[in-house]
Amino acid sequence: MPDVLAQDALAALESAIAGLLPASPPAGMTRSLRIEPRRLRPLGLGGYVGNHSEPDAALFGRRVLGKVAISVTGGNETAARAHVDGLAAALLCLSRNELATRGLHRLERVGVDDPRTLAFDIDFEFIRIPTTGEDVITDLVLGIEPDG
Repeated sequence: MPDVLAQDALAALESAIAGLLPASPPAGMTRSLRIEPRRLRPLGLGGYVGNHSEPDAALFGRRVLGKVAISVTGGNETAARAHVDGLAAALLCLSRNELATRGLHRLERVGVDDPRTLAFDIDFEFIRIPTTGEDVITDLVLGIEPDG
């Protein structure tokens, strides 16, 4: 049975990276984003990281270690390389706080053979925020009288 939380973490990672990129590539070029997870593991204790107060429910999360690759196709070689360099600068100039608010704890550029491709090693943390409460037990009443 697939780990739904892990699938949500990968989708959230793709969304986080896409949200950091400029809205669209220059005319005549297309851009593709590829997520290559190396390791996906639970956060906290078996995925449990704490309780959310509103709504009252448990928080669960996953950590994704891997690589993100952004490839550019179309356009002439000079324009494509300039666009890749601009993407690299835009991502690497983000503050640690901006990255952390999106769940990215490491974004480190790695070398690739293709000048039209940009790649990063990433460490991404995903915590699913619940939408409905789960009636979390906060108090146990132990005033039980023994039978007989």
